[in-house]
Amino acid sequence: MILLALIAIVLPLVLLMVFRLPARTTMIISMLVVAAIAFAVWQMTPLALGASALQGTHRALTIGLILFGAITLVKTMQATGAMDRIKLGLHAISPDMRVQTIVVAFSFIALLEGMSGFGTPAIIAAPLLMVLGFRPIAAAVLALLGDTMACTFGAVATPLIVGLENVPVYSKELVTLVGAQVTLFDMVIAPLLALGLVATLIISFGNQTRRQKFKSLLEIAPWALFIGLVHACATVVFVRVIGPELTSILAGVTSLVVASLTARRGWLTPQTVWRHHANPDHIVEEISQADAHMPLWKAWLPYIAAIVLLLVTRLIDPVKHFLNVTLDASWQSILGVESISSSWSILYSPGIMLLIGAVVAILVANHSRSALSQSALGALSATALALSALIPTLIMVQIFTNSGINSSGLASMPLYIAQTLAHSFDSLWLVAAPLLGAIGALIAGSATVSTLTMAPVQYSIAMDTGLPFVIVLALQMIGAAAGNALAIHNVVSASVVVGLIHRENTIMRRLFMPTLIYLAVTALIGAVVLFIIR
Repeated sequence: MILLALIAIVLPLVLLMVFRLPARTTMIISMLVVAAIAFAVWQMTPLALGASALQGTHRALTIGLILFGAITLVKTMQATGAMDRIKLGLHAISPDMRVQTIVVAFSFIALLEGMSGFGTPAIIAAPLLMVLGFRPIAAAVLALLGDTMACTFGAVATPLIVGLENVPVYSKELVTLVGAQVTLFDMVIAPLLALGLVATLIISFGNQTRRQKFKSLLEIAPWALFIGLVHACATVVFVRVIGPELTSILAGVTSLVVASLTARRGWLTPQTVWRHHANPDHIVEEISQADAHMPLWKAWLPYIAAIVLLLVTRLIDPVKHFLNVTLDASWQSILGVESISSSWSILYSPGIMLLIGAVVAILVANHSRSALSQSALGALSATALALSALIPTLIMVQIFTNSGINSSGLASMPLYIAQTLAHSFDSLWLVAAPLLGAIGALIAGSATVSTLTMAPVQYSIAMDTGLPFVIVLALQMIGAAAGNALAIHNVVSASVVVGLIHRENTIMRRLFMPTLIYLAVTALIGAVVLFIIR
């Protein structure tokens, strides 16, 4: 039975990475297989299956709007020359691609994650990396891997504040305690993630010998570990002094400023410039005089506008309420099934903020409005391609999640997996707790949904085994963050913005080993904590 429950996780990975099928084909097959298992074994009713399918389609459209906004913004900024000017600005910090990886895929992504979450940071950061000369595949992999650790405090700490709501002892104090515990674990994870991003760049994408790669990694290691430690220390301070909502934002800003200043001054950074991965078509000098003379602040203004809007709409309650109730396309009790609903506040979507950023790009550059319409048309076409894979993906996810609505008496597939793992590990649960969080995020593509689903189970296991439930819930959070990298619809979204639609299998293969190492580190943290408390 456990093998059937795991089909939703194992089958897509096998089809993508072993058989190398495109995501659209993979997810259609996986959707049909999971639906068949849900109907025949879990005995879901046709009504519940139909409602889950509509729920998945509806949620795919919410992601589609974010994608559409992100692609429109990037294409518009390319048309106005803003991207070329940003390229010059980032090269002024450092032309070294190892340094650029930390600045964009670690610090900048943490800032974006703190404000928006829901896959937005990766689809914004990946095009920036491409602007700097990173090949599309590397840009996608580094952006997805970088958008992990910060997920705990993403979207003004939504995974914590909302994700823990189903825990019986839920309170504001619990949110703060779990968040603070996560930051202590991040003292280990953050430096290793920063180093891991650079290692992935050098080892997986560098065109050097093994000896040269090792030397290149050693050269950058002190600075990468330092920036990771700065970020981690910032999270420890901010979560305790200000609270979890602004932790990722402020820590991202802190590490971004420190990284930029130290890189510009050459503190701890290598004296050699590493560009052994650069796209051969990428030539920094080929920038028009008009673009070069564009003030840097003006080039960044579309991004700044989108970031400010995201921050205002998430932190100012009256604005947040207005946007959530105006143009509300939420769908409650789909097909009359009370427990199956899907929320979508259109004006609150990060996609709208990104579209406004595209309008700002046209206005500040005094560019023809036709560039905006052409960019939007190109974005619409790319989004439609993405939806062909996203819709079956989200349908499968919702059938998997809703499989507890059945006549068989079985727990839902994710809860069945959780119960089986709990029985297998028993008092060694601290080692397995991150894995359960990762499984939830891998399927749902969301640390919030993973924690909403798995946190009550994690709490119950902690109570049954006598383990500290705050630590168990913190391990759930860091596991969910790690699993976010391999979530199918996040991979699909990233593949679209870098122009690798139908190449999702390649991205997944390159992501698999770094993510596996990430999960191994989280399991090791659990093992060390278990040794200490026992």
